[in-house]
Amino acid sequence: MRVIRFFLKIALLPVIAALTVLQWFFIFLFGFSSVVFDMLAGLFLLTAVLSYLMGISGEKEALGMVAVGFAVFMIQVIGTWIVMYITVMNMDMRDFIGS
Repeated sequence: MRVIRFFLKIALLPVIAALTVLQWFFIFLFGFSSVVFDMLAGLFLLTAVLSYLMGISGEKEALGMVAVGFAVFMIQVIGTWIVMYITVMNMDMRDFIGS
């Protein structure tokens, strides 16, 4: 059993390296794009509220713009969840190797 665990630990080293690189890539990607997505979602919300208050658009159009802004904002949240799950898998594999 110890021999199998040893070979399994050796086999997991390239997987851990690949997960670490993938984690860094996603952290950079979502960290950089979060600024753009936050500004875009805020722009949709501001446009929806102001156009509704000024009477330029009706309730359905304003609510549609708010929904689109919320969807743009949720892209960043889903990306953060993906990074979290990759990090958890990476840390579990590292704990297995350390045991």
